[in-house]
Amino acid sequence: MRYQLLGGSGSPDTLAPHMAPQPDPNEAIQRFLGQWSPMTRAEALHLALQSLRDRVEPDRVLACELAWEVHAKGYWSQVRNADGTTYPTEEDYFRRVLGLASWRTAYRRLAIGRMLTRFEEPERSLLRSSLAGVGLAKGTVVAPAIERFQEWRTWLQCASEMSTVLLQAKVSEALDALPRGREPAPPGERFRRAVLSAMPDIEAMEVVERFFQLGKRVVGSPNPIAIFLAGCRECLPEWELQAARRPQGCSSASDSSVCPHGQTSA
Repeated sequence: MRYQLLGGSGSPDTLAPHMAPQPDPNEAIQRFLGQWSPMTRAEALHLALQSLRDRVEPDRVLACELAWEVHAKGYWSQVRNADGTTYPTEEDYFRRVLGLASWRTAYRRLAIGRMLTRFEEPERSLLRSSLAGVGLAKGTVVAPAIERFQEWRTWLQCASEMSTVLLQAKVSEALDALPRGREPAPPGERFRRAVLSAMPDIEAMEVVERFFQLGKRVVGSPNPIAIFLAGCRECLPEWELQAARRPQGCSSASDSSVCPHGQTSA
């Protein structure tokens, strides 16, 4: 299936020299609207919006899949801006390229891409089209359930029939997770979210998620604060030995640097 790549207004389309000229979509929409009388313009606008959505959503879903490959293979660090400079961080790359204001939104888009790669063609194409049908907003809600249970038809059917709030509750129940927005939050949940939001990139967020996931089993408590304290107690003796072996006055890494792999220098 071939997707038309649409460049944003004011941004250069680097693929333009390699592609046949495309008609201005605005002209086609205006010609369509011009066929309707002022009395039926509401219906015409409604149909136009539906048509635009059907055109845009498949591209947005495909972008999630491509973005996941960029993340998984580290391609974001190999490409350059239009001015020839590199992207300083993965977060900066996805914010600019996908036009997102929130790093958490980028993480959800990548989760959709990761989920899609769990399926082989031609099933992946069917899933991609069905996701576009329900929309990316609900797609981000059901992506974790589809990735775990593989029953994408069932979950997309739920997405098409349920409100986002009820859908999130159903997914959370299936994943044995707390539904978003429920108050009061479990002990330590705000702490866990604060730690995740402070992570510099997707890989670091995945490390933290894995830490809390395994910690729940090792510590025997779902409380993220208890898991964090147990991890501190576990590593402190080793860190004290390493610190004692370092020469006095030896400067450590810059305060502004973050090692997403969690490794310490020898």
